[in-house]
Amino acid sequence: MARDATRPIVVGVDTSPGARRALEWAVDEALLRDCAVRAVVVWSVDVTSEPPWLPAEEIRQRHARELAGTIAEVSRGRARVPEIVPVVLESAPAAGLLEEARGAAMLVVARRAESCVRRALLGSVSSACVKHATVPVVVVPPPSAGPADAEEWPAHDAGATTG
Repeated sequence: MARDATRPIVVGVDTSPGARRALEWAVDEALLRDCAVRAVVVWSVDVTSEPPWLPAEEIRQRHARELAGTIAEVSRGRARVPEIVPVVLESAPAAGLLEEARGAAMLVVARRAESCVRRALLGSVSSACVKHATVPVVVVPPPSAGPADAEEWPAHDAGATTG
């Protein structure tokens, strides 16, 4: 673990409650490991949700402000806070997080509360990170995760192997 002490924990952050929870988890873990946190928001120009005439720099600045706000919320009221380095990166979400996590102690991402069908059709940033990361990945469940969400992940799969 001493080797990981200088390597940061990378955490994907957006405006969702799940991402805030992932950042809280990463901050707590960083305090235990005595390391920094790299809070990463990954964005790209999306013409389905952004006006096409909006300058990319304006979109980047909005994401930077949202990230700063989330970091401030998570830090508020804590007796100790590790160094938190904000990173605003233009890229595809999974690719950006995977690149930022190279050489990190771990990558922390939030799991969205969504149905199996939606996840199978659309894919998932957390699934891509788990499949392709070169560092350990922690997937933090959404704040509302409870017994009902456990049904989404069957404990036994006839085709699964162990060991």
